[in-house]
Amino acid sequence: MKTINSKGFKVSLADQKALDHYLLVSANKWAREALTGMINKSVKMIMKDYFEIYKAKQTESISADYAVVIPAVIAMEEFKPYLSKTPNDFDGENPPPDMTISRKESVSDEIWEGGFDIEDYEEAALKAYYTDPEAMLEWFMNNKIYQRRKAFVKEHEGGFFERKEAIPAHQDDFINTVCAKVGYKNRVQSEEESLL
Repeated sequence: MKTINSKGFKVSLADQKALDHYLLVSANKWAREALTGMINKSVKMIMKDYFEIYKAKQTESISADYAVVIPAVIAMEEFKPYLSKTPNDFDGENPPPDMTISRKESVSDEIWEGGFDIEDYEEAALKAYYTDPEAMLEWFMNNKIYQRRKAFVKEHEGGFFERKEAIPAHQDDFINTVCAKVGYKNRVQSEEESLL
């Protein structure tokens, strides 16, 4: 077993509220599912591109266990790492998307303390596919926070105009103001209420 993203990942309270407004699962579970998706993509690409080459070199039966096959495929001289970069990695031509989050609140709430345990072959597959798997998972989480904060403001801004109510200029204040309103429900609360 290996641990990935062991340094953890922190968000602000407003970040967490924006995530909770849209997610039916915890941010930790969402991140774990994103990591699982990264692993599945890595394994699938390695198998698609190199498994036939690996099979052709074998003289005996082939294991049907990824824990055996993935390291063996990666060890082949024909194997070339994919080196997929995060969208933030500037290649000189295409600037990375601006996902700057202006926060008033500190990032103090931990999403994944201590990281995630993965199998050795999963780590090998991730490192063969991504230049920096940990940075990629952090990018996915940061992108999710950025998109949810932006969507939250867009969804609720019209209500301020309808009520002719002063609109908090800063996103943190905006999110906190909406979430403090009487009757506000996040996604989980709304789903639970709809089942009653």
